[in-house]
Amino acid sequence: MRTDTHVKLMRMNRSPAQSRFVARLAASSAGSDAFAAIALVALNLWICWRLFWVEYTVNWGSGEGFAIAIARYISRHWGSFSWWPIWHCGMPYQNTYVPLLHLTVAIFSTVAGISAARAYHILIGLVYALGPATLFLMLLRLGAIRAAAFYSALAYSLFSPSAALFPAIRADLGSLFFGRRLQVLTYYGEGPHVAALALLPIAILALEHAVQKRTGRSLAVAAVPIAAIFLTNVPGSMTLGLAVFCWICAQPAGQRAAAWWTAGLAAILAYGLACFGAPLSSLKAVSGNVGMMHSGFSRSLTSTPYLLPLLLAAIAVAGYLLSRGQMPLFARFGLLYFALTFVLVLTARQSDNFELLPQAQRLHLEMELGACLLLGWVASLLYRQRPIRYAVVGFIVAASLFQMQHYRKFARMDLAPANPMTRSEYTSAEWLDAHMDGQRVFALGSTAFWLNAFTDTPQVVGCCDQNQAMLAVPVTVYWIRYGLKPDLTAQSIIWLKALGAHAFVVNGPNSTDVYKDLVQPERFDGLLPVLHRERGDTIYEIPQRGRSLAHIIRPEEVTPPGAIPGRADDAAARYVAAIEDPARPLAQSDWSGSSMHIRAHLGPGDLVSVQAAYFDGWKALVQGRPTSVSADGMGFILVHPECAGDCEIDLRWTGPGDLWLSALVSLAALCLWVWLMRPATPSKSYGR
Repeated sequence: MRTDTHVKLMRMNRSPAQSRFVARLAASSAGSDAFAAIALVALNLWICWRLFWVEYTVNWGSGEGFAIAIARYISRHWGSFSWWPIWHCGMPYQNTYVPLLHLTVAIFSTVAGISAARAYHILIGLVYALGPATLFLMLLRLGAIRAAAFYSALAYSLFSPSAALFPAIRADLGSLFFGRRLQVLTYYGEGPHVAALALLPIAILALEHAVQKRTGRSLAVAAVPIAAIFLTNVPGSMTLGLAVFCWICAQPAGQRAAAWWTAGLAAILAYGLACFGAPLSSLKAVSGNVGMMHSGFSRSLTSTPYLLPLLLAAIAVAGYLLSRGQMPLFARFGLLYFALTFVLVLTARQSDNFELLPQAQRLHLEMELGACLLLGWVASLLYRQRPIRYAVVGFIVAASLFQMQHYRKFARMDLAPANPMTRSEYTSAEWLDAHMDGQRVFALGSTAFWLNAFTDTPQVVGCCDQNQAMLAVPVTVYWIRYGLKPDLTAQSIIWLKALGAHAFVVNGPNSTDVYKDLVQPERFDGLLPVLHRERGDTIYEIPQRGRSLAHIIRPEEVTPPGAIPGRADDAAARYVAAIEDPARPLAQSDWSGSSMHIRAHLGPGDLVSVQAAYFDGWKALVQGRPTSVSADGMGFILVHPECAGDCEIDLRWTGPGDLWLSALVSLAALCLWVWLMRPATPSKSYGR
C-alpha cells in the first residue's frame, strides 16, 4: 500500500534513475505494510487460537447456537431448505437470517467433513483475527502514515475503550483489561456482527479508492464489500451506513459531492447484487417487527423524532469545520465516527425506554473502532516529538505485553471447551429427536438456542424474532412465561395445541438451561402428562388427537382475522375444538423438503387447515388440479380443495412472492458488475 507521498513522487517527471528509486521505495513500503498487516493477524490468531480447535465452549447462553443450527440444517438439506420448517411454525429460508456467514459455514462443514459447530468456530476465529488488519489497511488508504495506522490497529487488537467509557460493560467483562470484541463474539454469539465489523473497513477503503479513481471498475469493486455486509448482518448494514456518512462528512469540500455519488451508486449496485439473498419481502418482515422488538426506538420516533436528524446534522457540520483545518482525513473520519456512535450508545443505556436507532447499544463495538483510530493518531503525533519518542515506544510495548497476557487469560476462560452431553440442552434435544418423530415442540431459553444445533426437531419459536410472521407466537410465549394464574396457564396450553406443539420442555431449578425463562415452572405439573425427566428438564406431552399438522375444518370454523391469545373471543379454544373433533376423519400429512402431501376424506365444502405459517408462495394441487391457498386469522395455511371423498393434496412452497423479481435484479446487477469490471479508460470514468 503506497502512501500519498509515494504517489506524488511517482507522478512527477523524473529520470530513469529516479524512477527506479521510487519503484524500490514503493516496493519497500508495500512490503512493510504487508508485514505489519500479517503481524496484526498473527497477534489476533495467537489470542483466539482456541477457536480453531474447540467444538463447543462454556458459553451456553450464547446466541451462536442459532448460527450453528442454521449452518447444520443447510449442510444436511442441500437443495431442500428453501422452506424452513424448524422455527416459528415455518418460514422462508430468506427470513431466517441474512445468509452469507451461515452458507459459508455450511459449505465449509460439508467440504471439510467436520461438524457445523467446529466449522463455525474456525470461521469466526478467522474473522476475529482479520478485523484489525482490515482497519490497518483502511487507514493507509485514508492517508494515515504507517505508524498511526499500526498503532490504531494494535489498540483495536488489545484494548476495549467501551470498558473504560461504560461501567456496565466493564462490569460485564469483569475487568478493564479484557477484550469486549472477543466476548461479544463468543459469550454473546454475535459472529455475524463481528464479521460485518471486519468487512466495514474494507468497504470504506474501497469507497475511498473509488472516489479517487472515479472509474466503473473501482465503483464495482466498492460494491462487493458493501454487498457482503448486506448479506452478513442487519445491524452491520446499519453501522456501515453510519460509517459511510461519517466518511463523506470527513471529505475535503471539493471531494464531498463525488463521495456522495460514489457511495450512493455503490450502495445501489451492492443491494442489486445482494437482492436475491436479502429480498424486499425479508426486509419488510424485519422492518415490520422493529416496533414490537424495540420499544425504546418506537418511543423515540414518537416523542423526539427530530433528535436523530439533529445528531446527523451536527456530525455534518463538524465534518465541514474539521475539513477546513489541518486534521488529516483518517483522523477526521475516526473522530466523527467515534462521536456519532458514542452518542448513540450513550442514549441507549435504557434501550427499553429510549434509543435513537434499533439496538443502538450494540454499536459500542463500532465506537471502539473510532476510538482506537484516534488513539493511534495521538500516539503517532507524540512519537514525532523527539524528546518523548522513546517513552512513547516504551509505553506502547509495555502496554501491549501487559494486555496480551490479559487477553490470553480472558480467551482461556471464555473459550474453555465443554462436553455437551453434560448439559440439559443436549440431553433434552437428543430425547426429543429419538422419541418425537419430527413433531413440533415448544422450548425457551438456551434450550431453544441449542435444540437445532443438535437435531432437526421443529420448534414453535426458535430463531429469529425479527422475522416472525405470526403474532400468535410471541404472545403465546408471553402467556407461557408469565401467565401464573390457573386460568391463564390453561389458556396457554390451549394455544400450544393450536400452534401444533406436541411436547413442551420445562426447565426446572436444577436444569443447566442458562436462562430458565419460565416463572413457576412447577405450575404445569398435573396439567400435562410427563414424558421424560433428565438433568432438571421435564418434557411434557401436549395431547393431540393425531400427529398430522393438517386438519379438516368447516368454513364457519375458520379462525377470523386478529386472533390473539388472551382475547375474549377465545379463537384458540374454538380452533382446537374443531381439529380435535372425534366425529370427523383425520387428515394425514407428510413433509418432504419444501412440500407436504396430504390425504384426507373430505365432505362437500370442507377446508384443510395446515399448522404452518402462510406466506405468499404456497401453491396447492388437488388431484393434480390447482386450487386456492390463503391465510386464516392466526396466520396458518388454509387450503380450499373443492373436493369431496378421498382427496390427495400436494402443498408446495415455491419461494417468496418476490423471488423471481429478486433473482432478475441480482442477475441484472451481476451483468452490470461484470461490464463495469472491464478495463477502464479515462473516457469511461465518472464524475469528472
